[in-house]
Amino acid sequence: MTSLLLLMSSLAWATPADDLLAAVDAASNRGDDAHLVLDVKSTDKKGRESERTMEIWQKGDDKRKITFTAPARLDGVALLVPDGDTLYLYLPSYGRARRIVGEARGDAFVGTDFSMEDLARLSWASEYTPTLVAEHQLELRPKPDADAPAGKVLMEVWPESNLPKKVEHYNAEDKLIRRIQFDDVRDIGNRPLAHSVSVEDVENTRSTNATVTTAEIDSGLDDSLFTLTSLQR
Repeated sequence: MTSLLLLMSSLAWATPADDLLAAVDAASNRGDDAHLVLDVKSTDKKGRESERTMEIWQKGDDKRKITFTAPARLDGVALLVPDGDTLYLYLPSYGRARRIVGEARGDAFVGTDFSMEDLARLSWASEYTPTLVAEHQLELRPKPDADAPAGKVLMEVWPESNLPKKVEHYNAEDKLIRRIQFDDVRDIGNRPLAHSVSVEDVENTRSTNATVTTAEIDSGLDDSLFTLTSLQR
């Protein structure tokens, strides 16, 4: 009875902003599991380009692993979210995983303009309080106890799929630092998926573009894939 009353209370207090952010989370995590391969190209301020191949596995809304498979010098570098919140970075040269917390989650992931938080995030609503600023547009502020980088986030949502369309990250002084654009949304099974993601590092005049080349949904991924042990294989 207590659980039912708490649920009814939370539903009664839900705002249109809460509903939209919940819809974003639901659309982003639809299906039992997903496996993606992405071609990633980063360009620095001098126009120099570097290419990588990234592989992502996700199960439910609480497990994700991201691994570089190319070039060879980065093969095996990985991020792991085993329980929806905890984040580990694994560097094969050190042979161990390191937990990433607080502001460090906002650090760039190995030469790309994706932050570790970008790649590891499975839910927005668990860490951010939303405010509706326009139709299909939200302002997000970190909750007081959230293990997330400081600063607001502005999100524009694709109305057809409820996936993020554009996400802008600001620092604690409300200065724009990064912009992420999600395009080429296609349905894979029952899951909408952006096949093109571009990241602009406004502060450092850099950019990264990622294109999904392989997408598999509901292939029956095993829980053992999302353990610290799996990183060292």
